[in-house]
Amino acid sequence: MSDSLSKKISSLMKERNWTKMTQIQEMAMEPILRGYNTLIIAPTGFGKTEAALLPILSLMSEGEQKPVSMIYITPLKALINDITIRIDWWASKLGFVVNRKHGEVPQKEKNMRLRKAPHILVTTPEGLEIDMDWASKFRENYKNVNWVVIDEIHELMGSKRGAQLFVLLERLKDFSGKDFQRIGLSATISNEEAVATTLFGSSSRPKTIVKSEAGKEFRLKIRSISDSGDIWVASAKTIKESLEPPTLVFTNSRFLTERLHEELEKLGEKGIFVHHSSISRDSKSSAEENLRSGKAGAVLCTKTLELGIDVGKVKKIIMYRPPPSVASFLQRLGRSGHCVGGIPYGEIICVQDFDCLEALAIYSLSKKGKLEPPRRIRPLDVVAREILGMLLQYSSVKLDRVFSVITASQVYRDLTREEFGNLISYLQRNNLVVLEGDELKLGKSFFKIWTFNRSNNFVWAKNFSEFFSLISNDDAFTLRSGEKIIGEIDAIYVYKHIRPGDLIRISGKLWKVARIHNGMMMVDLLPADRGEGEIPIWKGEGVPKSQLIPREIQELFKNDKILESEVLEENAKVSLRALMEKYVKGKLPLPSSNVIYMTITDKETIYSTLIDEKIANTIAHMLMYLATSKYTLNVYTRASIYGFSINITDRDLLRELIQMKEEKIRRILFRSILRSPLFMSVEKEIQASFGKIGKINPKEDKLIIKEGLRQTVKRYFNIRGTMATLRRIREGKITIVRSDYLTPLSEAVLSHAPIKPWISGINILIYDALKGGAYTVHEISEMLSIPPRSLEVKLKQMRKTSTKYRVTSFVDVDSKEIRWCTVEELKQLVNSDEFYTSFAPINEDETFIAEMRSIEGSSNTELIFKPKQILENPEEFAKRIPMDEVGELRIHDPVDPMICNMSPRYYFVRRDIVPYLLLNASAYIQNLKYT
Repeated sequence: MSDSLSKKISSLMKERNWTKMTQIQEMAMEPILRGYNTLIIAPTGFGKTEAALLPILSLMSEGEQKPVSMIYITPLKALINDITIRIDWWASKLGFVVNRKHGEVPQKEKNMRLRKAPHILVTTPEGLEIDMDWASKFRENYKNVNWVVIDEIHELMGSKRGAQLFVLLERLKDFSGKDFQRIGLSATISNEEAVATTLFGSSSRPKTIVKSEAGKEFRLKIRSISDSGDIWVASAKTIKESLEPPTLVFTNSRFLTERLHEELEKLGEKGIFVHHSSISRDSKSSAEENLRSGKAGAVLCTKTLELGIDVGKVKKIIMYRPPPSVASFLQRLGRSGHCVGGIPYGEIICVQDFDCLEALAIYSLSKKGKLEPPRRIRPLDVVAREILGMLLQYSSVKLDRVFSVITASQVYRDLTREEFGNLISYLQRNNLVVLEGDELKLGKSFFKIWTFNRSNNFVWAKNFSEFFSLISNDDAFTLRSGEKIIGEIDAIYVYKHIRPGDLIRISGKLWKVARIHNGMMMVDLLPADRGEGEIPIWKGEGVPKSQLIPREIQELFKNDKILESEVLEENAKVSLRALMEKYVKGKLPLPSSNVIYMTITDKETIYSTLIDEKIANTIAHMLMYLATSKYTLNVYTRASIYGFSINITDRDLLRELIQMKEEKIRRILFRSILRSPLFMSVEKEIQASFGKIGKINPKEDKLIIKEGLRQTVKRYFNIRGTMATLRRIREGKITIVRSDYLTPLSEAVLSHAPIKPWISGINILIYDALKGGAYTVHEISEMLSIPPRSLEVKLKQMRKTSTKYRVTSFVDVDSKEIRWCTVEELKQLVNSDEFYTSFAPINEDETFIAEMRSIEGSSNTELIFKPKQILENPEEFAKRIPMDEVGELRIHDPVDPMICNMSPRYYFVRRDIVPYLLLNASAYIQNLKYT
C-alpha cells in the first residue's frame, strides 16, 4: 500500500480489507498525483477505475473542493449506475457528493443535482454536451473542473461521439480557463500513442501512458452445432448444454438475442434474461441485479454487457457465432474471471463451417496480441453541431474563437481555414447561423429543425433533445398497414435490403412491401398469405468484420497443423476438415487472397476469395452499378470477407470491369458509391446537422454530398485497396479459377443478406411486373397485391417524361380492355402473336387524321395518314411528328366525324411510339366499324 496517498484514502482501503494495490494501480498513482495527463491500459478486472479514482480523491481530500471538481465520462448509459455506486463508496466517506446524469435519472434526483451541485459528476458525452450548450446555471460549476476521466476510451475512438467529446473537452478548457488533468482508461487498445495524443488534445500538461504488461491468460473452446434440421432448435440445445451459471451469452444482434431466448424458453430453461439496447431500463436493471445476486442462470446480451458493468462473478462466456473483431472478442471474454488472477473462460459456438475459421483466426490473433488500430475520422457534421452548441452556450461568439476551439482538438487539427469558411457559408445559406461582422449567431432555422413541439411541425423536424446526441434517434422506418402500426426496422436495413414487392415477416405475420416513403421514414405493408418472408435484422448485425480476420485465415491455411489447435472441439474439427476436403477433392488450392473462385449458379455469379470486407463491398457495388446502367434494375449483390456475388449469370461483369482503363474504373467506383443505399443512409444521417431540409440538390448542396461521400467511404468502402486488387487481377497476380460447384467459401458468400440498389418508390415494382408483356390494371393488381384504383393512379403518373420507369397503354382490340406495358417493349408487342390484331388495321389504305396536342397544351397539330404508310416504315413516319413529346394523341375519320368520339386517347406519348399507337387506334376504330 503506497505512502503517497492521503491518510484518509489509506484508511478507507483498510476498511475494504485491501492489503495491497494492483500493479496497474501502483503504476498509475505517481503520474496522476503529479498532475500528468495519463492513459491507463490494463485487462478487464485489474481495477482501472480505482487506479484513476484513488489518487484523484487523495488530491481532492487535501484541500477545499468546489463543485464540479471531477467529471467521469463513460460511453454507455448502462455503465453510469454501476460506476456511480463504485465512486460513491469512496467519495461519500470523504464528504464529497457524487451524482449521475443521464436521460433515465428520476426527476427528483435531477432536481437535487440542480439545487446542490455535486463534487463528482458521472455522465456520458451527450450529458456533457447538454450542460455545455443548454444548462446555463449548472454550467457555471464547470469552471471548477480539475479532473476529467474517460472510461472505456477505445469505444469512442474513431466514432462521431468520440469526435464530439474531444471537441467538448476543448470547449470546457476554453470556458473554464483551466488546463484540467485528463485521464483515459482502456482494456483493449492498439496504437496507444495515437489514442493518448487524441485524448490529451491541446493540454500542455506532462503526459504518460501507463500499461500493464501482464497479459491475461484465458481458456477457450470452439465448438460447432450439429445441425439436425431446425437451426434455432439446434442452437438453443447447444447453448443449454454449454451453460454454467452464471453465464453471459453474447450475440451479434438484438434479433439473435430475442430469437434464441424464445427457443431456450421453449426448452423449459428458467432464469434466462435478455439485455440489449432496445429493452427498457427497468428490464436491463433487472437482468443486472439477478446476475449480481446469483439468481440468473444466464443473460443473453449484445454489446450492452461487453463493457465494464459490475454484474458480479460471471463463470462463463458463450459467444453465439464469432464476434466481428479481436477487440470485441477480448472484451466479451474478459467479462468472466473479472479480477486480478482470474482466468477468463468461454467458448464460441459456430453455426457454419466458416464460423470455425473466423473463430480460430480471432483466437490466433488475440494470442499474438494483434488488435484493430483505431480509425481516424474527421466528420464535418460534428463540427457543425459543435459550432451550434457554442452559439447556444454564448448566444454570440467570435468566428476566430470558434475556429481556435475546434482545431485545438486533435481530431480537427488539420481543418483548414478555407474548409471552415465554406462550412460557415453553407450554414448561413441554410439559415442555421448568421454572421454579423466577425460575430456568429444562431439563425432562424435552428429551432425549426430541433423543435420543442415536434408534433406541430414537418416530418423532417426533430425533437430538441436529439440535437445533443450523435447517436441517431430517427434511424428507424415505421411499418404500417393502412392506419395500423405494425412495428419498426432500422433505416440502414431498409436502405440496404428492402424494396417494394419484398416479403417480410414481423409480429408473427407475413407482409408484402407496397411502398417505401423515404421522407416520412414509413413503409406501407399489405397482408400476404404465402411465400418465404425475411425476418428483419436490427442494428448490430452487419457490422463489418475486422480486416485482420481474412488475413489470419490465410495464414491458418498455410499451417499444416490447423486441425491440431487445442481450442477446437471435435465437432469443430469435423466442420473444418469437411471444409478443407471439398477443396482437396476438387483439386483446388486452399483459399487465399491470390485466388478468386468464380462459380455460376442458376441465380448468381459468385466470386469467392479471402478479402477485406470493405474491398469486397466496393467491388460488389461497382458490379451492381454496371448491371443497373447497362442491363437491368432487378439486381442485387452480396459482400463479405469471403468474396462477393451478383445475380447476373450471363455476363462476367468482373472481367468487364478489369478490362476498363483505370480512369474509367475510378469514375465507376465513385458513381457506384453515390448510387449506393449506404450513401443514402449517411446523407440522410448528416443533413440536419448542416440545416438542410428536404431533398438534396446536387448543385446547391455539394458540401453535404462531398461530406456524405467521404463518411460513406470511410465507414463501408476501401478505394485504394479496391484499385490495387483490380490491378492485381489484371496483372495476373490474382488468378480467377472457374469452379463448377459451390466451394465452401462460395456458400459463405451466399449466406449474407443481399444488397439492392436504392429505389424507394413503387415504380420499379410495377415496371418489373410489366416486363415481357402487357397487362390490365386488374391483372397487375393481382400480381402485386396493390388496390386497382391506387395502381391506376400510379400507372398514369408513370407515363410522364419525368419518370425513369416509363409506361404506356393501348387498347386490346379483341377484348376491348386497356393494357399497360413498358415504353421500351411496345415495339416488340406490336409484332407479337398475342397482340398482333391490336396493331393490324383491317384496311391499310383508309385515311385518318391524327390530332396531337403539346404537353403544355399551347398548340395543336393535325397529320393526315394511312396505316399503310406506318407499316411500310414506322421510323420514317415518326420523323413527321412535329414534337418530341405529345401531351394527348387521338384520331379522326374525315368521312365519319362521329368516329372521333370512339377514338382511344393516349397521353404523354414519346415521338418514337406515336406510329404504333396510331396503328392501335386505327385497328380499334376499324374493328368497331366493320365487325
